[in-house]
Amino acid sequence: MKKLISNLCSQLESGNDLILTSIVKSSGSTPRSSGSKMVVMRDGSIDGTIGGGLVEALVQKEAAKIFTETANSVYFREFDLSNELAANADMICGGHVEVMLEHLPANEETIAVFSAINKALRQGKHAVLFTASENGLIKERQAVRPCCQLPKLQFAEEKTATDQLEAAIKSGTPVMKEQGDTLLTTEAFIPQPDLFIFGAGHVSRPTAELAHSVNFRTVVLDDRTDFANEERFPQAAEIHVLDDFKDCFAGLEVNGNSYIIIVTRGHLHDKTVLGQALETPARYVGMIGSSKKRNAIYDALREEGTAQEQIDRCHCPIGLSIGAQTPEEIAVSIVGELIQKRAGG
Repeated sequence: MKKLISNLCSQLESGNDLILTSIVKSSGSTPRSSGSKMVVMRDGSIDGTIGGGLVEALVQKEAAKIFTETANSVYFREFDLSNELAANADMICGGHVEVMLEHLPANEETIAVFSAINKALRQGKHAVLFTASENGLIKERQAVRPCCQLPKLQFAEEKTATDQLEAAIKSGTPVMKEQGDTLLTTEAFIPQPDLFIFGAGHVSRPTAELAHSVNFRTVVLDDRTDFANEERFPQAAEIHVLDDFKDCFAGLEVNGNSYIIIVTRGHLHDKTVLGQALETPARYVGMIGSSKKRNAIYDALREEGTAQEQIDRCHCPIGLSIGAQTPEEIAVSIVGELIQKRAGG
């Protein structure tokens, strides 16, 4: 999402109006879920995806028509993937999707709104977009940072906007409500979760690369400059060379949307990092190693006063059980477990 919004801003700043398409409702077995977005350019090219296949092709055709309509217009289109049309297209998925198509003009107001969202995502912060429309025309757009701003909209009551803000952040999907003739659509833009990789060895390298490709913001930490460097981790958002692992979380912003994996070069370092990791609110903590190594580290932490409830948060041996052997295969098992956890598993 961060890349799509960044590209959207670049297009608008270059004077190109766009059609922003978003899945606002979905049910059944659909290719993409609510909140998925795709940008359609005037030449028909696209950025992002709402699932590919039949629906995406139909939405592109609709977008081409909307370019001829008034700027700041908004349309809603429904697609039934269970009907004869889908069957004739040899689609395996079935279900129902509703897509919102917005004609974004390349003007200062639109650029300012999406630039605010882009800035928040680049800083790893949440942003919420409110879009008030009436009779197919957008009356108001406003982007807010929920941590420090409350919505004050001209076309919606403050309580309604605040309730929708909370619902959109909680669900991660668009929330819509009609107030008289006005439809208020609220969308949360949630930043990539941080993945803190402690250790920059042979497993960390493919793990960081694969995690980046599935939208984790990777931060690599090690006490060896020969390993923790941009040449080995070109796609890492941050690389930290530590003096040692004794205070390795100093200066890091670890929250409930953060993930931690521990793949250092030795048991003692793993234990040192794990003891600190279990004191954070991280959503996921995983440590590489055998059951024998795990049990020894857990025993040592218990002797030092770490509660069993905290120890139970650790995923060890790390990764899904897929018979992984090579560093690349282990990376697949680790990132698979991260995706599972991110999806609510």
